[in-house]
Amino acid sequence: MERRSYPRTKACIPIEIHAQHPEAAEEPWTGRGVVANLSLTGIFFIPDHQPPFTQGDIRDFTFTLANPIKGLPKPLFIKARGRVVRIEIIEFHQRLGVAVDFLTGPYFG
Repeated sequence: MERRSYPRTKACIPIEIHAQHPEAAEEPWTGRGVVANLSLTGIFFIPDHQPPFTQGDIRDFTFTLANPIKGLPKPLFIKARGRVVRIEIIEFHQRLGVAVDFLTGPYFG
């Protein structure tokens, strides 16, 4: 049974990912990947390389459209504070997928 508050939209959008711990003075993690699905309450993405996250981690995320759309004055992005709720191996990609529930946001720009 589906328990989601908002519908999930499947996607295949190349993105740049920036994730910063909201309270620690550690270096932010940056990488590239693909958005696999998105809703108003979360995102599932497939990064090109393994991020240093574990389940339960909270991060400030910025997902920026990796290929800018011609004619737009600035890149499109999604910003949100989120909790990593799942990290799973995606068989057909042989890579990891990361599910994040938004705690604040998302903010689109």
